[in-house]
Amino acid sequence: MNGIVNINHQHLSTQFDQSVLDNINYPTQIYQDHLEIADKLENKNPYTVTVLIESLGWNLWRRKEYTKQERTPAISRYRELLYQLFFDEFGEREGNEIYAKWLSQYRPLWEKEGRKKEIDEYIVDLELEKRYLPVITKRYKNIETLKKPRFRIERERYYHLPEPLNHVDWRNPYDNIFIWHIGNGQKLAVRGGSGSSGGRERNSKFIFGLSLINQKHHVPSFLFIYSSKNELFFIRKFPSFCIPEYDIGCNYFLQSEEEEKILKGAKFLRWSEFWKIDKVVISNA
Repeated sequence: MNGIVNINHQHLSTQFDQSVLDNINYPTQIYQDHLEIADKLENKNPYTVTVLIESLGWNLWRRKEYTKQERTPAISRYRELLYQLFFDEFGEREGNEIYAKWLSQYRPLWEKEGRKKEIDEYIVDLELEKRYLPVITKRYKNIETLKKPRFRIERERYYHLPEPLNHVDWRNPYDNIFIWHIGNGQKLAVRGGSGSSGGRERNSKFIFGLSLINQKHHVPSFLFIYSSKNELFFIRKFPSFCIPEYDIGCNYFLQSEEEEKILKGAKFLRWSEFWKIDKVVISNA
């Protein structure tokens, strides 16, 4: 089934077999390598779900129905000025070296006083203020105004998948979910992606493991798109193993000849736009 899947956003479907994403938990067991995965999951009817993630529409970030918004403390303008003056004087490299020495110097006092405040507070009070307060008082008339608490709004995009799949690493342009049955309608799942070194390792390890299973009996794959408006659209079910071609082998090294042998029979997905996906290319391994 090589070819191109054209994505028409006006005619995408939200209808699919909900059991694909239901009754899923995360395992406590860690699989050491792809060979263990291939051995332990072969008879557990594994399948994959890939969600291609479009960027959230730029005009939706401030709307509460699209993002979870939290008001969190931010450092005061006064403290910001202290750090700014410090790094202006010493530069980033030397400044970080000096700051690291201060962290070591004040850690015993921090421990002795029961960690009642952040260790950085000692550095601000005993080092930075002593050095830069005179400079700040010359520039600003009202220091107390600079010390007033500040806040910022943190916004996290909603991911409308069933629990526990409703949290994702937003650094990923795709969400690979590797799922297998454990009986009584229950399933376990592991996620892979490109956003972290751990995600890349899991991604590679499970792709290699399930690809080996796919050579014995087909591992179905389901393709979705999570749209720029936080809508989950079903695109297609593939009868056998079909996953994004990106990041395979990252943080989990195999010889290229071995990779080629393992991935024989798999199909790959490629796409070029992440803002709004209009085409997915399917190709053989």
